[in-house]
Amino acid sequence: MSTGNQEPPSVSGAHRFVGLAENLERYAGTPSEAEPPNVHGPDRGYGLVFFHLEEYHLTSVISSGLRFQPLGAEPAQELACTVYREQAEAARYLVDISSELLVRNRTHLVPDQIVPNEQPLLAGTEFHALLAGGHPLFPPEFTRFTDSQGVEQLQVFTLLPVTLGELNFALDQGVPALRKQWARFEVDVFDIGRPSVA
Repeated sequence: MSTGNQEPPSVSGAHRFVGLAENLERYAGTPSEAEPPNVHGPDRGYGLVFFHLEEYHLTSVISSGLRFQPLGAEPAQELACTVYREQAEAARYLVDISSELLVRNRTHLVPDQIVPNEQPLLAGTEFHALLAGGHPLFPPEFTRFTDSQGVEQLQVFTLLPVTLGELNFALDQGVPALRKQWARFEVDVFDIGRPSVA
């Protein structure tokens, strides 16, 4: 029996993510529902999980499965969006369309990347872009998941809606300047109904 074609044991398997679900729950709250990858028919390559943090009345929708897709990301990635509970459907939509885009184009996000859109992402809003980065409320351990040896295996990029004015401001002044603007005006980035600060 030939062993010449056998590959070494995979180091990219699911065992790299042991404890991920518990880590997400620790910061994002109690899982309340899940949407399977085949919710609309064919397997789209990822599911969506809803977490609720009662203390802050926040819901986080987090993708589940992007880490197994050939996106070229190292470490692997998942996407999250946190909003007030009654706005959960908007977060679901934003994570869904962003995940679909990554899977379709076999690409990934980088920290502080802005993904623009010609039309408003959500009807009745000025949001024309999403900013990917660390979570504004949760600690770095939410964004950067490590295995039992302390090796980073996954990054959870939080998507923050950006208005058209803020998009133009960020393109002109840079993302750090936009974040300072948000801090200056005490912008509630979890509120889909918030006004633009630029």
